Amino acid sequence: MPLIPERVRRLPWPWRTALLWFLAIYAVYLLAGNVFLNTPLFETVVNRKPEKFTLQTGPAVTLLPGHAIVWNIRIRGQANHTVYIFRAERASAWISLPALVRKEVHIPRINATDVEAEVERVEKAIPPPPRGDRGWVMRLDAIHSDSIHSARFGKLMIAGKGDGTVGFVKQIKGGPSELLDSNAGFKDATVSWDGVKLLEDTRLDARFSYPRHYRDEAPGIRKFGLVQASLEIEGRSRALQIDTAGAHAKVGTAPAEAHIKGALGLDRGELRPGSRLVWRLPLHAGVHATDRGLLALQLDVAQDIRVQARLPRDEDTGSELDADLKVAGRKIPFEAPATLLPRLSGEVRGAWQFESLNWIADLFVRKPWFHLDGGGLLNADLKIVDGTLAPGSTLDIPKVAAVAEVAGVRMQGDARAKGRIAAGKPAQAHLDVRIPTFRAAASGEKQVLFEGQNMDLALQADARLQQMRDTLQSRLQFTDARVPDLTAYNRYLGEGSVRLLGGTGLLSGDVELDTSGRVGRGRADLRGRGAQLQVAGMQLAGDAQVKAQLKRADLEAKQFDLGGSTVLLRNIRTGDGKGDAAWWGSLTLREGKIDAAAPFEVDAQTDVRLRDAGPLLGVFAERSAYPRWVLGLLDSGEVQATGQLRWKRGAVTIDDLQAENERLSLRARLQMAKAQKKGDLYLRWGVLGAGIELDGDQRQWHLAGAREWYESRPRVLPAPR
Repeated sequence: MPLIPERVRRLPWPWRTALLWFLAIYAVYLLAGNVFLNTPLFETVVNRKPEKFTLQTGPAVTLLPGHAIVWNIRIRGQANHTVYIFRAERASAWISLPALVRKEVHIPRINATDVEAEVERVEKAIPPPPRGDRGWVMRLDAIHSDSIHSARFGKLMIAGKGDGTVGFVKQIKGGPSELLDSNAGFKDATVSWDGVKLLEDTRLDARFSYPRHYRDEAPGIRKFGLVQASLEIEGRSRALQIDTAGAHAKVGTAPAEAHIKGALGLDRGELRPGSRLVWRLPLHAGVHATDRGLLALQLDVAQDIRVQARLPRDEDTGSELDADLKVAGRKIPFEAPATLLPRLSGEVRGAWQFESLNWIADLFVRKPWFHLDGGGLLNADLKIVDGTLAPGSTLDIPKVAAVAEVAGVRMQGDARAKGRIAAGKPAQAHLDVRIPTFRAAASGEKQVLFEGQNMDLALQADARLQQMRDTLQSRLQFTDARVPDLTAYNRYLGEGSVRLLGGTGLLSGDVELDTSGRVGRGRADLRGRGAQLQVAGMQLAGDAQVKAQLKRADLEAKQFDLGGSTVLLRNIRTGDGKGDAAWWGSLTLREGKIDAAAPFEVDAQTDVRLRDAGPLLGVFAERSAYPRWVLGLLDSGEVQATGQLRWKRGAVTIDDLQAENERLSLRARLQMAKAQKKGDLYLRWGVLGAGIELDGDQRQWHLAGAREWYESRPRVLPAPR
């Protein structure tokens, strides 16, 4: 059989030659094209920037120039924070070869089968290129499929029998983009959120597009301000189940004969007039998700947006809901949803037995220093005018467990909470929490620090919903809470030279905090009874009162300004308790700062009043070791003193201690850690002077040139600024 058919050989030579060349070129194309599509060379050429775009395929075939059929396609791309993934069993496409001459990849149509799509947001962004007009143009007029199986947008999942056509134009390297008139639809679809089914047997039909624009004109979510879209939905709703019987609420759904139907339109960021959605949702909520009835939600759009919600009264729980809210205008602020609040007006009335009421505190506070723990009945009658809770609005929680954590102390007890709105410019929202009986412990600990009655927590904020969490002021008050054991406070003293050995007391407090809990001021008054403590190995017993003035507190950084605080000591005994019982003293912090972050540290400038200098001199030496002229000064009358104090890692350091009275002049510096003491003391009476160099149990006396010796000794603390 001849290689060239007879009809071909009869053709004129030029025609025969041209045909042979065509066949040869076509054979080369078939070989080169199919080899290119089925070897790693194809993916190497296409995936030049795999962090932005990757295309993986299985077998592929091309029979005509500009046309290809590809199987097992997977496309992944990322633009800024958005990642998109498309999978298809098979796709065929034509590419316009002439368009390549003008730097345009033009694909008039792509047909795909068995399609799955995913779009999600990731934390790690790929910065977009700056605006430009020099890149190639990608034009895909119609990507079509009659067999879309699923589409996922973040936590929203739609699965069913889908079809759709999407077209777009994009110029790479910072050029403009355009979404052509596109559509997508599903039949017999299941709609779920984060794995929880919401709708079944649902029909969805959507159309969408946006005009040509550069990315910097509408980046990210601002693109919704350009979109024109419509959505029709109708289907069977499942019942929503919220089971709060365990430590954490479990959210699920169950089959039900409920319904959803709606037709919504979006025109450049505004809902179209006539948009409407009705959703009847069976609600099962509470312990073991008891049936609460049929929640009816309705949205209607005319010149404004109206949202209504109604739940019939449940005779067993007393729960009911009736809400009618209006949003002025039709614009949806996708990029700043909170700006919707000033446009909100209406009424919300209802009663609900909640198993968790912590969300109420979340309306007020930014950081979780206060919350309502557990459940309770909530009665609410709220009136909203232009985004502001109006006078006459009320909220009442007859009984709930309340928890406040302030400066590392957790205070809790059963409470009653009442909310009200006070008229003003602007109006003020008040939430008053009264705790008849409470107890407090260090965060994460069980040992009681104090317990008492009638703690009041008053929260006040701007009644404008948008400003509420940013304007909160709160005040926590209690009086004469019982301190059953002062040794519980050793945790705050560290393993150092000061230890509490016993005693009881009464504690009163009044502290103000803002919404984040970082800044506060107030006072605390601790009155110790029969307090026993050990200071640098020396035991003391008596009564003490600490009046703490908190000028400023940063609870997040654990830093406190206690300037103006005082410590009063009365009826102090030393040693075995057989000495004088009438000794007293007081210490006032002119400047005092606490850094409660590890390691705990106190820095202060102090003013001191002492009945006499006896206990102070006793730190450096026993009474019998002093010269005779000093013994005559031990009971020389009240002493006024100033000094610099630091308390860090349980060690107390004192510098620049200067004490005076009519007969005595004293200067000292001292370091005390556990039972170890080290320091310098200088005493003067008239022309007589003496110095003591203390190092543990060793003492060295300096009687000649005592003043010069003391002044030559190094400081133990940096000089104050």
